[in-house]
Amino acid sequence: MKYIIFVGNHKTFSALRLGVRLAQVLAWNGNDVILAGAKGKVPHYTGLKTIEFSPSATIKKLTDTFVKEGVEKVISFVSLPACEAAAGGKIPYLYCEPENFKEDKAVRTKKTILKKAKKVVVLAQTEKPLDKKIYGANAVRVSNPAVWVEHFNHHRPDCFKKENNILAFGKLTKSGGFDVLLKTWARLAPAHTSWHLTIVGDGPSKTSLNKFIEKNHLSGSTQIVPASSDIYSLMRNADIYVNPAREAQGTEDILDAMASKLPVLVTDVAGVDDLVVNGVNGLIVNAAEEEPLTIALDELMVNWGKRVGLAVEASRLKERYPLEVFVAFFEQD
Repeated sequence: MKYIIFVGNHKTFSALRLGVRLAQVLAWNGNDVILAGAKGKVPHYTGLKTIEFSPSATIKKLTDTFVKEGVEKVISFVSLPACEAAAGGKIPYLYCEPENFKEDKAVRTKKTILKKAKKVVVLAQTEKPLDKKIYGANAVRVSNPAVWVEHFNHHRPDCFKKENNILAFGKLTKSGGFDVLLKTWARLAPAHTSWHLTIVGDGPSKTSLNKFIEKNHLSGSTQIVPASSDIYSLMRNADIYVNPAREAQGTEDILDAMASKLPVLVTDVAGVDDLVVNGVNGLIVNAAEEEPLTIALDELMVNWGKRVGLAVEASRLKERYPLEVFVAFFEQD
């Protein structure tokens, strides 16, 4: 089967996380898969063929490309134009979006588009019955799954590693709390010379964060890399995941880190306690406060046994939010 997976973009939902992993799994299962999306938004680290479209590309342009590539099925994440393009080329299509998702600009024909889809996969956010009047008779609800990796060295004490890695990712804004994390790191780094901090993200605070790193002589132990980086490769060699957010940023990244058997240190923003039980499968500290974050991070860095204990409990989430169930909804048709 030849698929094209079109990953749309929205300020409240990134389709890359699920779109990329679905594309990889379908390819591993012997399918021919193309990953497509807006120019500059499609990752190239996957090893899959990619196609980028201008934001101004017409429906006809998309349709012509789908037909030219010999696509047999289109899977669209939060992109109704990709569905319209598939319909124009008489190509079966499936659509996925979070429950109660709202486009930046309302699409009057949305109900018609969804009605014609072979399947509409809705990422659950409530326990209320799914409104088939909105999503159509072919709609199904599924939990937002954990996208996890087997990471290296989680079972080996620090003395076997030349370097230990702390990973943090999110939006580089004031609400992201990375200024607090760097203040914490400036206090801890001199005493932990084998540790390295990687921050993954983009945003208006990036310049000021880099200035702080330079001013406090942290360049040798700290780096900020773009949000388009291969987060899951970084996760493979991480030892601790930190989310220092001042305000809720979504919990998908926390879920993926925990399912990947990483000990997590997070702040007490909305939604976190749905995943993290403090002291059992992770640590929760007060948001925007440097001292509690510093104490907790230092504890994790020096206590390998505690990291392993938290990580083992955290990894159980991959059974609670199984990726296999999500993938099956797209492979069954």
